[in-house]
Amino acid sequence: MQGEAVHGISLPSCTAVIDIGAVTTRLQRSVSFVELRVGGLASVSSLHASGELVGKGKSDWGNEGRSFSFGSRSSRPAHSMVEIVGEALTEASLPAQACRNQDLALDIGFNGIPEAIASVIFDEKLDETSSSLVIVGHRGCGKNKTLPHGAIPEARLSIRENTIMSFNLAARNGAQFVEFDVQVTKDGVPIIFHDDEIIADSKPPRHIGDISVAEFRAMGPQKGSTMGKPLYRKASDGSTTLWTADVEDQMCTLEDAFAQVNPTVGFNIEMKFDDSGLTSEAELLRVIDAVLADVRQHANGRMIYFSTFHPDAAQMIRKKMPLYPVFFLTDGGSHVYNDPRRNSIQAAIEVCREGNLQGIVSEVKAVLHQPALVALVKASGLFFFTYGELNNVGEAVIKQREWGIDGVIVDHVLEIVRVARQLEEPASSSNAAMARSVVVV
Repeated sequence: MQGEAVHGISLPSCTAVIDIGAVTTRLQRSVSFVELRVGGLASVSSLHASGELVGKGKSDWGNEGRSFSFGSRSSRPAHSMVEIVGEALTEASLPAQACRNQDLALDIGFNGIPEAIASVIFDEKLDETSSSLVIVGHRGCGKNKTLPHGAIPEARLSIRENTIMSFNLAARNGAQFVEFDVQVTKDGVPIIFHDDEIIADSKPPRHIGDISVAEFRAMGPQKGSTMGKPLYRKASDGSTTLWTADVEDQMCTLEDAFAQVNPTVGFNIEMKFDDSGLTSEAELLRVIDAVLADVRQHANGRMIYFSTFHPDAAQMIRKKMPLYPVFFLTDGGSHVYNDPRRNSIQAAIEVCREGNLQGIVSEVKAVLHQPALVALVKASGLFFFTYGELNNVGEAVIKQREWGIDGVIVDHVLEIVRVARQLEEPASSSNAAMARSVVVV
């Protein structure tokens, strides 16, 4: 049974959990949907000028983040993930001077922007320990959508995904973790980039493993607001179009992220491999060893967990680096893969059992279709996170929290952080109504 559409994407029925039509209407009427682009550009530009979002050296951040461990599946203490995260974040709070610098940056950023718009873009730094639902910024402040030629773009501000600026903005807006995609160049350098192939200038698509880090750094936005080789991306209709964002920043390596992203935000390092599942064992080891070498050298106490769609890679990472949690990614059965381990939540549980992994990250539609899956995963002693476009809808997040989901990976960080905080306030009819009235886009 097909549901209605959100942002033009056909979504399956959510078993009467969410009124998709009502959500879509509110999206179209919201201040953030109509007015965010202009206000957001002004505010982010000011923050960029102040230096808060462009990244700092390790010594500039002051107090470094602290690591945490979930323990093994069988020995995990009886504490929720968020209690562990909260303790780590409380210990890793920024020093007073850094907080004052953030407040100054916000004052500059809000100058001349209507309060209703500015509050949608940034808010006072929220207390990360106040919510038992972990909020993870997807590629920082959200993925970039590449639209077919002639399509009308969203009114929402876009910031180039998987960049230092996007990661720091997500942290500033309350994300406890940022999720990003790591691949390794042919000369062995872990870089942060999502797509299986990179398309630059007029050249044919190339895999990250076929280019050098120097070639990678020469592509897209450069320092000083200049542009390197233009980047292109495949749109939803299969066409290839120029890839731009309202707010640009240079693409980065994993080492850059360790050095320049606020140390109080954790990293969800997703290890990317060919989606066909044909990656050789030698290539798996080449990529994993390079990434783990960077983590060992540069993590410096930062909270980290790994994730991957590749079941063999997940188990290799766990064996090679048992210090950090490893989650198995699955789309929950939306697609059928040659490897049956990828085709259901039940299969994902078995992968975790065999490899002593700590959790599962599923496409959210699988959970909305079958809420009983949450209890099944939790009964197996695993943490359960979700990803997907419906995680930008407040009602979907509220329901997941009620069912026992531990964390959500989202594009619209601040709005969902607000929803999560409302859920943790003392119960009242007015608070419940307010939580459900938060508009997210």
